[in-house]
Amino acid sequence: MTSLHDRTARLREAVVPGWLAEAMPDWLTEAVRPKPAPVPWGAMVRAALAICVPLSVGFVVGRRDIGLLPAIGGLTVTVSDTAGPYVARVKRVVMAAVFGGVAGLLIGTFIHHRGWVAVASLVVVAGVSALISRLGSTGSVTGLQLLVYTALGLGPFGALRPWWHTALGFVVGVAWALLLLVPGWLLSPRSAEQSAVADAYHALAGDLRAIGTDRTAETRRAATAALNAAYDILLTARATAAGRSRRMTHLMAVLNASSRVAEAVITLRREGTRPPPLVADTLDRLADAIGAGGPLPGGPLRRGSHLDGTPLDMLPPIPPLWSSSPGSLELRDALAALARTIAWTPATPPEPAPRTPLGERARAALGTLLDQLRGGWLAWTFTIRLMLCVGVAAVASEVLPLQRSYWVVLTVAIVVKPDYGSVFARALQRGIGTIVGAVLGAVILAAVPYGPWLLFPIAVLAAGQPYGRLRNFGLVATFMTPLIVLLIDLLAPVGWRLAEERLLDTLLGCAIVLLVGYAPWPSSWHSPLPRQFAVTLRDICRFMEAALIPDPDPHPAARGRGWQPRRKAYRALGDLHGDYQRAMSEPAAVSRGASAWWPAIVALDQVADAATASGVAIRRGAPAPSPGAVHQLTAALYAVADAIDAGVPPRVGELPDDEALKPVTDAVRSMLSVLGSGPQPARPGAAVT
Repeated sequence: MTSLHDRTARLREAVVPGWLAEAMPDWLTEAVRPKPAPVPWGAMVRAALAICVPLSVGFVVGRRDIGLLPAIGGLTVTVSDTAGPYVARVKRVVMAAVFGGVAGLLIGTFIHHRGWVAVASLVVVAGVSALISRLGSTGSVTGLQLLVYTALGLGPFGALRPWWHTALGFVVGVAWALLLLVPGWLLSPRSAEQSAVADAYHALAGDLRAIGTDRTAETRRAATAALNAAYDILLTARATAAGRSRRMTHLMAVLNASSRVAEAVITLRREGTRPPPLVADTLDRLADAIGAGGPLPGGPLRRGSHLDGTPLDMLPPIPPLWSSSPGSLELRDALAALARTIAWTPATPPEPAPRTPLGERARAALGTLLDQLRGGWLAWTFTIRLMLCVGVAAVASEVLPLQRSYWVVLTVAIVVKPDYGSVFARALQRGIGTIVGAVLGAVILAAVPYGPWLLFPIAVLAAGQPYGRLRNFGLVATFMTPLIVLLIDLLAPVGWRLAEERLLDTLLGCAIVLLVGYAPWPSSWHSPLPRQFAVTLRDICRFMEAALIPDPDPHPAARGRGWQPRRKAYRALGDLHGDYQRAMSEPAAVSRGASAWWPAIVALDQVADAATASGVAIRRGAPAPSPGAVHQLTAALYAVADAIDAGVPPRVGELPDDEALKPVTDAVRSMLSVLGSGPQPARPGAAVT
């Protein structure tokens, strides 16, 4: 297993030059490290067209304001649009544009140059934005856009009259950007769903190839993340669809087949058995068939065709059995089952589920909405922090001699977000990105002649937005800063000094966030890892009980009833790894404490894998442990989770000695040793006495 020190050293070398690597602390390396991500060419082209086409029209007709407002609307779509089903994407963009962008611009227009009235209004809008942000991902982006465009309305956009021209131009830009999605939807309405499922199987193939190498931890996390993303996208698509369709039902069945493949890969990794390269290649080719749409015959299975009668026109043959180990047997059968699932669906659409009465659905929806708005202690703490930061920024904008003071509030709005990771890391990344972006903006304004020539750098910067969003929060600021500088300069020409003003205001906003919204709050200096570790441990216990206790129902449809608890357990493990990465981007006071949990997290991974491999072996004929032994083991782990939540050293009694449960029990003992659960328990990472 690669040590934390070695991993961090490699990250330093990958991010900064060698002469600077040793001077950078670990938390700073983590904060500026870009995430690996593919280049989103389609999104980049759409972003350039969404912004530059309206600007081109403005230059042609000689009215910059006519093209600028639609370009700002197009920029909103570029920022709000993320990958996923088309229906969900359009809903997200429309909600963010209408209830966020348009509403914010109108509020900003009405409080433009209103002094302390504007200050009080911004604090109220910040509170409303925080409330809206509790309503899921769409609410989050809508709340952000509301606060961002209210702040922008305090600047040159708020001075445009009549006010309805501003709203109309913005909406026209949103409509144009949405129109750019139509060609992709016409070519492949389910492209996002198919690609997500295909990516999940490609990630599993990569995990398969990594068995026996030092890349297993990396490929394991990638496969878990890809499976989580695929389920999120398909469940979102199913929730927003007008009705149940054969294609969506078929795609969900294909994704559910990944459970057996994932369990087989985990078992092979535990065995140390690396299958021939042809096996992983076959899984990749099956994934390619899924991405291309896959065969979808209209009738039932027919005898006499390849692979038990299933027509497999586009699919590769399943390799012959290469080993008799439980993992190899399970993987071979899983590939065959996957091929059958890809190649066949029922001839008739599934029966629609019975709909509950409208009144009952309305009451349930209202109850859910009120629960989300009510929130908890953490949600209200964030609301107070955001309102305080915005209030301080608004007061600073009012009393300090700032030329572009609305950017201070804008910076606070973007940095203080509850679901975009560490506030400290975002402030640091945005500060670095703004410095680079402001210098770039000044260079462009000084070097490029004013007029249509500016469309070329604007197109490049607009195309960089989707790419920067995938890689690093600082890259977003690096592309966004000069882009906004150029757009504002088109409305009210100032020249290269606008970039200098932008830099100073943004750095002041970052300082307010760190001094008001981060440093004084005790929660900023405590990692959420212990709480998430306890949650994950309980999910793994539920998975153990489902996977290791034989199902009394022998019917084949009941086989593998533990796949849903397994997905939940591995999703929780993925969230735990994400929390760890975020904690490592915090200052040393937080990251040092978080690093002590890393050995326990690795040991918890091994517990989940041991339970998965044992479940596969039981299905392959190995002796099953007694239900009492399984319950004894999970009871001990539940006690550990309760102790972690209570903040006391975990103590457990005797573990079961059931021979069939020994692989899982050994993994649990290793984890308990790391946690320090002996006679004198210690904190995570300490030695056991």
